[in-house]
Amino acid sequence: MRASDLHSFFIYVFFGYFFIFPALCIALKLFNIKHPKQRKSLYSMALFIPFAGFTLYHTVLEKRCQTGLLPGGLFWSYFDALCNIGKTAISFLTPLLVLLMLVGLLKALAGSIYLRRIQRSSMELSKEERHRAESIIRGCCRHWQIEVPQLLYTSQAGIAAFAVGFYRPVVVLNANILPQLTDSELAGILTHELVHIRRKDMLRGWVLHLLRDLMIFTPFSTILLDRYMLERERLCDLEAAELLGSQRQYAATLLKVWRLLVDREQLRSGFVTSFTGREREMEQRVTALLAGNEQKAALTGYLFQTLLFSMATLTILFLGLIC
Repeated sequence: MRASDLHSFFIYVFFGYFFIFPALCIALKLFNIKHPKQRKSLYSMALFIPFAGFTLYHTVLEKRCQTGLLPGGLFWSYFDALCNIGKTAISFLTPLLVLLMLVGLLKALAGSIYLRRIQRSSMELSKEERHRAESIIRGCCRHWQIEVPQLLYTSQAGIAAFAVGFYRPVVVLNANILPQLTDSELAGILTHELVHIRRKDMLRGWVLHLLRDLMIFTPFSTILLDRYMLERERLCDLEAAELLGSQRQYAATLLKVWRLLVDREQLRSGFVTSFTGREREMEQRVTALLAGNEQKAALTGYLFQTLLFSMATLTILFLGLIC
């Protein structure tokens, strides 16, 4: 890849999302795909594919910016104008994109510092409460045959529970609401966070946020990432509810934890907690759980992989015709 090729990055991202976003919406509606695992995969593919197309055409395929079809006439005028727009856009965007990449790396460093801070300030619980939480999390880890993560306790406002860390993740619980939770409710919270750990969601989330930041000049990247994050939470909810044996009981746990945080005035506007999320996300997650099998509609494995491959391939071919 040459530095002179970077101007087409703007064009690939802009037109890539212009093609894939409506195609994705149509596919979700047409095939009635409701299952969070398949929806998450589609959103992830859509978020990544314009960047993948740009990388593919400028490395493996070594396709340089050219019309390839009609090197003259009206088409060439439009194409030349498109290239000039890309060059102008990337000249302004390059410093911003470099800055955003540095910010993404700093976020990872800040997360590591934040984790160490929580470890140093972790609250001490009574022996009975600590034993209860550790017994529940060990049972869940045996079920999935994964390593038992460290449990930390905090009184920080706005937090119910969350998993943090890329390589040796830990689970952080709000010590203030812990005594008000039954064993089954605590199991629901811990199971949800363990699903995140088992799926390595923290690392994937950081990579996707970094990718979104590099393509922040189009609103579609933010929309796709937000929908991906919602489906990720729905998938964790579904797996946690299946392990506990009751989707309604798990939905009740979500609402109870939300109420406990609201009663303690620990939910601030715009603050996102890992377990409960924002108000609108909470409503969608609870509605999906109560809907039961209606929210599990999915394509068969072969058909879904065909759909995923077809949408990715058509988008890359479309990008190749543009630039």
